Amino acid sequence: MSAALNAMAAEVLLLLRLALTDDPLGKREKTVLSRIASCLLHLSPNETSDILVSLEDLSTDRDLMQARAGLRQGSHERRIILAETMFELAQRDPELAPRADRLTARVCDVLGLGADEVAHLSG
Repeated sequence: MSAALNAMAAEVLLLLRLALTDDPLGKREKTVLSRIASCLLHLSPNETSDILVSLEDLSTDRDLMQARAGLRQGSHERRIILAETMFELAQRDPELAPRADRLTARVCDVLGLGADEVAHLSG
């Protein structure tokens, strides 16, 4: 996978990590992130492992706030694309699909987007 695609996949997984929990990653969150990385983003086992290690390192409130701030600094268009990508991945994942609306709300919170900006995602 190209470096640009790896960077985008890592950004999407970071967003998912922040949307799943504000606490340190638990077993359930690690399982979801790993499944999305390998099955839907088609990352290799090594790429998935490397990214998950980095996501596990985000364990303090300060780390999480910095990660959120980093995502919010992206352009409005980029943040919309991330929200759309996350919604599409959630719809394709059997565990996340039933909670796609709640996940979208969390994603919007992380990205600093209003509900009106992503209303087209729910249908």
